[in-house]
Amino acid sequence: MTDVLLDALIDVLKAIPILLLVYALLYWIENRLRTTPALLEKSAEFGPVVGALAGLVPQCGFSAAASALFVDGYLAPATLVAVFLSTSDEALPILLSENASGGEILRLFVFKFVLAVAGGYVLKLLWGRKANRNYEIELDMEGGCGCGCDGPVSGILGRTLKTAGFLLVICAAINLAVHLVGADRLSSLLLTGSLLQPVVCACIGLIPSCAISVLLTQLYTSGVIGFGGLIAGLSTGAGFGYMILLGSENGRERAPRIIFATWALAVCGGLAAQLLFG
Repeated sequence: MTDVLLDALIDVLKAIPILLLVYALLYWIENRLRTTPALLEKSAEFGPVVGALAGLVPQCGFSAAASALFVDGYLAPATLVAVFLSTSDEALPILLSENASGGEILRLFVFKFVLAVAGGYVLKLLWGRKANRNYEIELDMEGGCGCGCDGPVSGILGRTLKTAGFLLVICAAINLAVHLVGADRLSSLLLTGSLLQPVVCACIGLIPSCAISVLLTQLYTSGVIGFGGLIAGLSTGAGFGYMILLGSENGRERAPRIIFATWALAVCGGLAAQLLFG
Protein backbone atom coordinates (compact mmCIF):
# COMPACT_ATOMS: atom_id res chain seq x y z
CA MET A 1 0.00 0.00 0.00
CA THR A 2 2.79 2.42 0.93
CA ASP A 3 4.62 1.65 -2.32
CA VAL A 4 1.48 2.41 -4.33
CA LEU A 5 1.07 5.84 -2.71
CA LEU A 6 4.79 6.53 -3.02
CA ASP A 7 4.70 5.75 -6.75
CA ALA A 8 1.83 8.20 -7.19
CA LEU A 9 3.75 10.89 -5.31
CA ILE A 10 6.88 10.30 -7.41
CA ASP A 11 4.88 10.53 -10.65
CA VAL A 12 3.37 13.86 -9.59
CA LEU A 13 6.71 15.25 -8.39
CA LYS A 14 8.21 14.49 -11.80
CA ALA A 15 5.38 16.41 -13.46
CA ILE A 16 5.65 19.54 -11.26
CA PRO A 17 8.75 21.10 -12.96
CA ILE A 18 7.07 20.89 -16.37
CA LEU A 19 3.82 22.34 -15.03
CA LEU A 20 5.77 25.21 -13.44
CA LEU A 21 7.45 25.99 -16.76
CA VAL A 22 4.17 25.81 -18.67
CA TYR A 23 2.27 28.04 -16.26
CA ALA A 24 5.17 30.51 -16.24
CA LEU A 25 5.08 30.54 -20.04
CA LEU A 26 1.32 31.07 -20.00
CA TYR A 27 1.68 33.99 -17.60
CA TRP A 28 4.25 35.62 -19.87
CA ILE A 29 2.12 35.05 -22.98
CA GLU A 30 -1.05 36.35 -21.36
CA ASN A 31 0.63 39.51 -20.11
CA ARG A 32 3.16 40.30 -22.85
CA LEU A 33 2.25 38.83 -26.21
CA ARG A 34 -0.96 40.47 -27.29
CA THR A 35 -0.51 39.14 -30.84
CA THR A 36 -0.50 35.51 -29.71
CA PRO A 37 -3.76 34.50 -31.48
CA ALA A 38 -2.42 35.74 -34.83
CA LEU A 39 0.91 33.98 -34.33
CA LEU A 40 -0.76 30.72 -33.41
CA GLU A 41 -3.15 30.96 -36.34
CA LYS A 42 -0.20 31.30 -38.75
CA SER A 43 1.55 28.27 -37.25
CA ALA A 44 -1.61 26.17 -36.95
CA GLU A 45 -0.90 24.31 -40.20
CA PHE A 46 2.10 22.66 -38.53
CA GLY A 47 0.31 21.99 -35.23
CA PRO A 48 0.02 18.18 -35.57
CA VAL A 49 3.68 17.86 -36.58
CA VAL A 50 4.87 20.01 -33.68
CA GLY A 51 2.51 18.22 -31.29
CA ALA A 52 3.71 14.81 -32.46
CA LEU A 53 7.36 15.80 -32.00
CA ALA A 54 6.68 17.24 -28.55
CA GLY A 55 4.81 14.12 -27.47
CA LEU A 56 7.82 11.94 -28.24
CA VAL A 57 9.62 13.40 -25.22
CA PRO A 58 9.64 10.50 -22.70
CA GLN A 59 8.18 12.42 -19.78
CA CYS A 60 4.99 11.55 -17.96
CA GLY A 61 4.08 15.17 -17.24
CA PHE A 62 4.33 16.40 -20.83
CA SER A 63 0.80 15.44 -21.82
CA ALA A 64 -0.43 17.33 -18.76
CA ALA A 65 1.51 20.39 -19.92
CA ALA A 66 -0.08 20.12 -23.37
CA SER A 67 -3.55 19.86 -21.80
CA ALA A 68 -2.84 22.95 -19.71
CA LEU A 69 -1.90 24.86 -22.85
CA PHE A 70 -5.08 23.62 -24.56
CA VAL A 71 -7.31 24.57 -21.64
CA ASP A 72 -5.87 28.09 -21.68
CA GLY A 73 -6.43 28.37 -25.43
CA TYR A 74 -2.92 27.95 -26.84
CA LEU A 75 -3.27 24.57 -28.55
CA ALA A 76 -5.82 23.45 -31.14
CA PRO A 77 -7.75 20.23 -30.43
CA ALA A 78 -6.02 18.36 -33.28
CA THR A 79 -2.60 19.38 -31.93
CA LEU A 80 -3.51 18.16 -28.44
CA VAL A 81 -4.63 14.79 -29.83
CA ALA A 82 -1.35 14.56 -31.77
CA VAL A 83 0.54 15.05 -28.49
CA PHE A 84 -1.55 12.36 -26.81
CA LEU A 85 -1.04 9.88 -29.65
CA SER A 86 2.74 10.29 -29.80
CA THR A 87 3.45 10.29 -26.08
CA SER A 88 4.84 7.10 -24.59
CA ASP A 89 5.54 8.15 -20.99
CA GLU A 90 7.90 5.60 -19.43
CA ALA A 91 8.06 3.16 -22.38
CA LEU A 92 11.57 4.14 -23.49
CA PRO A 93 13.32 3.55 -20.14
CA ILE A 94 11.54 0.22 -19.74
CA LEU A 95 12.48 -0.93 -23.25
CA LEU A 96 16.10 0.05 -22.64
CA SER A 97 16.14 -1.77 -19.31
CA GLU A 98 14.75 -4.88 -21.01
CA ASN A 99 17.53 -4.75 -23.63
CA ALA A 100 15.19 -4.08 -26.55
CA SER A 101 17.01 -3.59 -29.85
CA GLY A 102 17.55 -0.15 -31.32
CA GLY A 103 15.52 -1.14 -34.37
CA GLU A 104 12.58 -2.18 -32.20
CA ILE A 105 12.62 1.10 -30.29
CA LEU A 106 12.97 3.12 -33.50
CA ARG A 107 10.05 1.28 -35.06
CA LEU A 108 7.87 2.08 -32.06
CA PHE A 109 8.60 5.81 -32.05
CA VAL A 110 8.48 6.24 -35.83
CA PHE A 111 5.14 4.45 -36.00
CA LYS A 112 3.69 6.55 -33.19
CA PHE A 113 4.98 9.75 -34.77
CA VAL A 114 3.42 8.91 -38.12
CA LEU A 115 0.15 7.94 -36.43
CA ALA A 116 0.09 11.20 -34.44
CA VAL A 117 0.78 13.40 -37.47
CA ALA A 118 -1.71 11.58 -39.69
CA GLY A 119 -4.34 11.52 -36.95
CA GLY A 120 -3.84 15.21 -36.22
CA TYR A 121 -4.39 16.22 -39.83
CA VAL A 122 -7.41 13.94 -40.17
CA LEU A 123 -8.95 15.70 -37.18
CA LYS A 124 -8.11 19.10 -38.66
CA LEU A 125 -10.11 18.14 -41.74
CA LEU A 126 -13.01 16.74 -39.70
CA TRP A 127 -13.15 19.51 -37.11
CA GLY A 128 -12.37 22.38 -39.46
CA ARG A 129 -10.16 25.40 -38.81
CA LYS A 130 -11.94 26.98 -35.87
CA ALA A 131 -9.58 28.59 -33.40
CA ASN A 132 -9.58 27.48 -29.79
CA ARG A 133 -12.28 29.70 -28.31
CA ASN A 134 -10.39 29.99 -25.03
CA TYR A 135 -8.16 32.66 -26.65
CA GLU A 136 -10.88 35.14 -25.80
CA ILE A 137 -11.23 33.87 -22.24
CA GLU A 138 -7.56 34.37 -21.41
CA LEU A 139 -6.42 37.29 -23.55
CA ASP A 140 -9.32 39.68 -23.15
CA MET A 141 -9.15 39.82 -19.36
CA GLU A 142 -8.46 43.29 -18.07
CA GLY A 143 -5.03 43.59 -16.56
CA GLY A 144 -3.94 40.15 -17.84
CA CYS A 145 -4.72 38.09 -14.77
CA GLY A 146 -4.72 34.75 -16.53
CA CYS A 147 -2.40 33.14 -13.98
CA GLY A 148 -3.71 34.91 -10.95
CA CYS A 149 -4.00 38.58 -9.97
CA ASP A 150 -1.87 38.35 -6.83
CA GLY A 151 1.38 38.52 -8.80
CA PRO A 152 3.27 36.19 -11.11
CA VAL A 153 4.94 34.03 -8.46
CA SER A 154 1.82 33.38 -6.38
CA GLY A 155 -0.30 32.91 -9.49
CA ILE A 156 2.06 30.40 -11.12
CA LEU A 157 2.71 28.51 -7.89
CA GLY A 158 -1.00 28.49 -7.05
CA ARG A 159 -2.01 26.94 -10.35
CA THR A 160 0.84 24.42 -10.19
CA LEU A 161 0.03 23.29 -6.65
CA LYS A 162 -3.68 23.09 -7.37
CA THR A 163 -3.06 20.93 -10.43
CA ALA A 164 -0.48 18.79 -8.61
CA GLY A 165 -2.86 18.18 -5.72
CA PHE A 166 -5.60 17.09 -8.10
CA LEU A 167 -3.19 14.78 -9.93
CA LEU A 168 -1.93 13.22 -6.69
CA VAL A 169 -5.39 12.28 -5.46
CA ILE A 170 -6.50 10.77 -8.77
CA CYS A 171 -3.17 9.05 -9.48
CA ALA A 172 -3.09 7.45 -6.02
CA ALA A 173 -6.63 6.13 -6.48
CA ILE A 174 -5.80 4.68 -9.91
CA ASN A 175 -2.54 3.09 -8.77
CA LEU A 176 -4.38 1.53 -5.85
CA ALA A 177 -7.04 0.11 -8.17
CA VAL A 178 -4.42 -1.38 -10.49
CA HIS A 179 -2.61 -2.83 -7.47
CA LEU A 180 -5.78 -4.49 -6.17
CA VAL A 181 -6.69 -5.95 -9.57
CA GLY A 182 -3.18 -7.26 -10.13
CA ALA A 183 -1.02 -7.40 -13.25
CA ASP A 184 -1.66 -11.12 -13.79
CA ARG A 185 -5.42 -10.75 -13.87
CA LEU A 186 -5.10 -7.70 -16.09
CA SER A 187 -2.89 -9.53 -18.58
CA SER A 188 -5.42 -12.36 -18.81
CA LEU A 189 -7.96 -9.89 -20.13
CA LEU A 190 -5.73 -8.68 -22.95
CA LEU A 191 -6.81 -11.25 -25.57
CA THR A 192 -3.29 -12.54 -26.22
CA GLY A 193 -2.94 -13.53 -29.88
CA SER A 194 -6.23 -11.91 -30.92
CA LEU A 195 -6.55 -9.30 -33.65
CA LEU A 196 -8.82 -7.38 -31.27
CA GLN A 197 -6.09 -7.01 -28.67
CA PRO A 198 -5.37 -3.36 -29.69
CA VAL A 199 -8.99 -2.46 -28.83
CA VAL A 200 -8.58 -3.77 -25.29
CA CYS A 201 -5.14 -2.21 -24.87
CA ALA A 202 -6.43 1.16 -26.09
CA CYS A 203 -9.10 1.05 -23.37
CA ILE A 204 -6.52 0.21 -20.71
CA GLY A 205 -4.28 3.02 -21.94
CA LEU A 206 -7.03 5.51 -21.11
CA ILE A 207 -6.37 4.93 -17.41
CA PRO A 208 -4.59 8.20 -16.53
CA SER A 209 -1.49 6.91 -14.79
CA CYS A 210 2.19 6.67 -15.74
CA ALA A 211 2.12 3.16 -14.30
CA ILE A 212 -0.01 2.01 -17.24
CA SER A 213 2.74 2.73 -19.77
CA VAL A 214 5.14 0.75 -17.62
CA LEU A 215 2.69 -2.16 -17.35
CA LEU A 216 1.94 -2.24 -21.10
CA THR A 217 5.63 -2.11 -22.02
CA GLN A 218 6.46 -4.92 -19.59
CA LEU A 219 3.60 -7.01 -21.00
CA TYR A 220 4.99 -6.40 -24.49
CA THR A 221 8.57 -7.34 -23.61
CA SER A 222 7.28 -10.50 -21.90
CA GLY A 223 5.27 -11.46 -24.98
CA VAL A 224 1.79 -11.09 -23.47
CA ILE A 225 0.76 -8.38 -25.94
CA GLY A 226 1.95 -7.77 -29.48
CA PHE A 227 3.32 -4.66 -31.17
CA GLY A 228 -0.17 -3.57 -32.20
CA GLY A 229 -1.41 -3.78 -28.62
CA LEU A 230 1.58 -1.76 -27.42
CA ILE A 231 0.96 0.93 -30.05
CA ALA A 232 -2.74 1.19 -29.17
CA GLY A 233 -2.17 1.23 -25.42
CA LEU A 234 0.64 3.77 -25.44
CA SER A 235 -1.21 5.98 -27.93
CA THR A 236 -4.15 6.42 -25.56
CA GLY A 237 -1.84 6.51 -22.53
CA ALA A 238 -1.74 10.28 -22.19
CA GLY A 239 -1.21 10.01 -18.45
CA PHE A 240 -2.11 13.16 -16.57
CA GLY A 241 -3.36 14.88 -19.74
CA TYR A 242 -6.89 13.53 -19.35
CA MET A 243 -7.03 14.58 -15.72
CA ILE A 244 -6.09 18.14 -16.59
CA LEU A 245 -8.90 18.25 -19.15
CA LEU A 246 -11.50 16.78 -16.82
CA GLY A 247 -10.34 18.90 -13.89
CA SER A 248 -10.87 22.20 -15.74
CA GLU A 249 -14.18 23.80 -16.53
CA ASN A 250 -12.84 24.97 -19.90
CA GLY A 251 -11.55 21.52 -20.82
CA ARG A 252 -14.29 19.33 -19.36
CA GLU A 253 -16.84 20.26 -22.01
CA ARG A 254 -14.60 19.17 -24.89
CA ALA A 255 -12.85 16.31 -23.11
CA PRO A 256 -15.22 13.51 -24.29
CA ARG A 257 -14.71 14.33 -27.97
CA ILE A 258 -10.93 14.63 -27.59
CA ILE A 259 -10.64 11.42 -25.58
CA PHE A 260 -12.85 9.49 -28.03
CA ALA A 261 -10.86 10.78 -31.02
CA THR A 262 -7.61 9.73 -29.33
CA TRP A 263 -9.02 6.28 -28.58
CA ALA A 264 -10.41 5.74 -32.10
CA LEU A 265 -7.16 6.77 -33.79
CA ALA A 266 -5.14 4.66 -31.36
CA VAL A 267 -7.27 1.61 -32.17
CA CYS A 268 -6.85 2.20 -35.91
CA GLY A 269 -3.09 2.57 -35.48
CA GLY A 270 -2.89 -0.49 -33.27
CA LEU A 271 -4.86 -2.65 -35.71
CA ALA A 272 -2.65 -1.47 -38.58
CA ALA A 273 0.48 -2.28 -36.56
CA GLN A 274 -0.98 -5.67 -35.59
CA LEU A 275 -1.54 -6.55 -39.25
CA LEU A 276 1.88 -5.29 -40.32
CA PHE A 277 4.08 -6.52 -37.47
CA GLY A 278 1.98 -8.88 -35.36
